Amino acid sequence: MLLEEYIKNSGLKKKAFADAVGISTTNLWKILKGITRPSLKTAQRIEEYTEGQVSMQELVFGKEDVKRKEKPSIEKRVSDLESRMENSK
Repeated sequence: MLLEEYIKNSGLKKKAFADAVGISTTNLWKILKGITRPSLKTAQRIEEYTEGQVSMQELVFGKEDVKRKEKPSIEKRVSDLESRMENSK
């Protein structure tokens, strides 16, 4: 399930959700708009808060390409993750 869909279905306000997982509403907005991806720690807190309905893997690596029905290669995903970790330092 997508994060935006979860928030909408839960009846929570975005601010309440952001507060519950320990991030700013600005950061939540950027995640929802695809401007940024959450840190591993934030992705883990979101997955735990949603009881697995929003997966950490989807938050970190993105949704698979529906048209091609392929996931990015493991090398690409690791490279993207390493790059994000470097940029967060």
